Amino acid sequence: MSLFFNKIFTLLITSPGNLIYHVLLVFLIAGTLQGAIHLLRSSQFPQARRTVFGLGILLGLQAVLFIVSGLALQGLLDPKTVLPPLDRAVTLLALVWIIWLWAFPEPMRLADSATVLLNLLVLTLFGLTLAFWAQNPGTSFNGSTFEMIWQGFSLAVALLGILGLAMRRPNGWGNGLAMLLLAFIGHLLSLIWPMDGDFPGFVRLTQLALFPILLTIVQRFPTSTSVRTPFVKTDNSAEEPTLERRRYSTDPKTLHALMSLAAEDNADKIGRAMTRGIAQAMLADLCFLLILAEDKSRSIACGYDLIREENLDGTAVNKDAIPMLANAIQRGRPLRLPASSTSSDLKGLGQMLGLTNPGHLLSVPITSRERGPLGGILILSSYSNRIWSAEDQAYLSNISTLFIPILERGQRASLLETERDQAHQDAQSAQEQAADEKKKYEEAAKELEKVNEKISQSQMQAENTAALLVMQEESQKTIESLKTQIEQIHQTGEVGGSPGDSAQLERELRQTLEEMARMQNAQADSNVKILELEQRPTSPITSEQVEVIASISQELRQQMSSIVGYTDQLLGESVGFLGAMQRKFIERIKTSTERIGVLVDDLIQITNLETGKMEFKAESIDLNLIIDNAMTYTGTQIREKNITLRLDIPEAAPGVQTDQDALQQIFIHLLQNATAATQSEGIITLRVQMQIESNKHFISIQVTDTGGGIASDDIPRVFTRRYQAEHSLIQGLGDTGVGLSIAKALAEAQGGRIWVETEAGSGSTFSVLLPVLLEAEEEK
Repeated sequence: MSLFFNKIFTLLITSPGNLIYHVLLVFLIAGTLQGAIHLLRSSQFPQARRTVFGLGILLGLQAVLFIVSGLALQGLLDPKTVLPPLDRAVTLLALVWIIWLWAFPEPMRLADSATVLLNLLVLTLFGLTLAFWAQNPGTSFNGSTFEMIWQGFSLAVALLGILGLAMRRPNGWGNGLAMLLLAFIGHLLSLIWPMDGDFPGFVRLTQLALFPILLTIVQRFPTSTSVRTPFVKTDNSAEEPTLERRRYSTDPKTLHALMSLAAEDNADKIGRAMTRGIAQAMLADLCFLLILAEDKSRSIACGYDLIREENLDGTAVNKDAIPMLANAIQRGRPLRLPASSTSSDLKGLGQMLGLTNPGHLLSVPITSRERGPLGGILILSSYSNRIWSAEDQAYLSNISTLFIPILERGQRASLLETERDQAHQDAQSAQEQAADEKKKYEEAAKELEKVNEKISQSQMQAENTAALLVMQEESQKTIESLKTQIEQIHQTGEVGGSPGDSAQLERELRQTLEEMARMQNAQADSNVKILELEQRPTSPITSEQVEVIASISQELRQQMSSIVGYTDQLLGESVGFLGAMQRKFIERIKTSTERIGVLVDDLIQITNLETGKMEFKAESIDLNLIIDNAMTYTGTQIREKNITLRLDIPEAAPGVQTDQDALQQIFIHLLQNATAATQSEGIITLRVQMQIESNKHFISIQVTDTGGGIASDDIPRVFTRRYQAEHSLIQGLGDTGVGLSIAKALAEAQGGRIWVETEAGSGSTFSVLLPVLLEAEEEK
């Protein structure tokens, strides 16, 4: 017996038996590849496509080994240095691809990546072995250290494949397990009992036993068969009963279900009638309608169970759970999948639909010439285990084209119904808003009455003040008159007047002086009141007024969102085509609406700053993200004016903490001002740095424009609130309202400061120095 096996091993590793071994393997793989190609043409299964790919690689590897062996036999290559490493590499690569073919019939990124990585490792080991073996060839490769490495590597790969097959258990996994066990035995015997020579006889013997099993790989997925019903044998017929092909239903219920579609205009009812009619026509156990929304999201609208004769509800679809089906619907391609225990698509559908056995799958797209893919029709054979053929696919595709106008009509009706409901809600909201506005108007009228009362009181005080001024003038006249009388008294005394007259004059003088003192006191009191009125600040905004402003702003935002939404639909031409002039007007409406939104935000921010209700929260920030958001916010204006924006920011900024919203608002207002000030084709420079002053950390922001500079007389008004009705515009400044004043208030509220440096004829640089906390300091 030992002599018999030695002769077999010698025949397998030496010529001409060596050549017969290679030819036999090539023919076995080629025969399997031919069967796989036939399966692919007849079924179009994705698994068949992967099988053809893997068998093609196996055939290529064996062909390379066969060609190199032939060249070595002709003496063109050194068989001692090239063939042994190449034989081990091809054997191990073939083992890797056999595992890939049996264990992973469906696409799986992790398994595909691992297979590619193993191929690279094998090729690397082959290169190293070839380099060292060519320099120091021994008497026998089987007795070398390289042989032990190759056999150990092969044993590990075979064991890994056995474990993978046992865990996944795909269709036909028993045959694959038998192949891997034979390969494992061959490599184990070669490692334990190495033979003389350069080629492993045990491995080649087991390969001759395992490769015929590879022929069964094309049979693990069943092919389509016809559904047949027997003829009823007539009395006049003497022939044996035959079988009749019966794939599609001729039941009157099917015609009734399809005809009911013509009268439906509700999208839900159309979908239910479609799935019921298709399930009855195709004799499909389950039929589902898949919808592809405009945002590329997928959902199952409805379904029908032919066995239970009941409608099925729809559900959301996770495209990651059904990758091949989602991709086929997206691209508008049909898809057929056989029942497989390892198919991620069938598992995902089973979980979404609550099916333990989804069965065989057939999906065809519903594609419109104008709008592209609208969705798809999905049928499953969960109960009958029917296999869908190319004929079924063609029949269902022809049916699906008839449903396109009906489905589009249902979608339009659904869209109109949605718009009607939205319009109804908008009308109710407008009525409620009108009632609220009326209530607020009444409240404002009451407030106005109170203000008018205060104004009346102020006017009365002003009239009193005017009366006091008149009294003051009269007192001054009286004083002048008294001075004249005193002079006369002195003159009379000098010429010797009567003592009685002098006493009378003194009494009148005393009374006059007392009256003058009273008038001066009254004047002083009035001056004090006038000063108090002049220095009294305006009434601060109350909390109720803040709430009113916030409520009005929120309602304005809601209305503007509706306007923007409808303008987007009009611009997208989802409800009809637009002319050039119509599109221009709608774009102006959208731009104006967005500008109103900015003004509303500024109003809310000014209110919060004035009332002291603006709260600043120090949190970890991503400086690059904040700058990107600010650039995105102002990007449209920058592109319209073709302005060059230069950035000078640290590549690796330290982690800091500050109020993220406030910092982003400062960036936005500074960039908006620079963009408006800079002429077309100009340059804006944004520079951000970290600074330390008095052991405190600051972030320095500088925005430089090329707007021509600001006059020195206008600099005091740069950061004040300016209104076009009361103030003239400042030359060289882009901000025309309250943007820079908001930036100043935000910076100062956090203990920072803002200033401007300008150069006439060149431009201006706005700088902000804002205190921040390092994350390391916060942790301490």
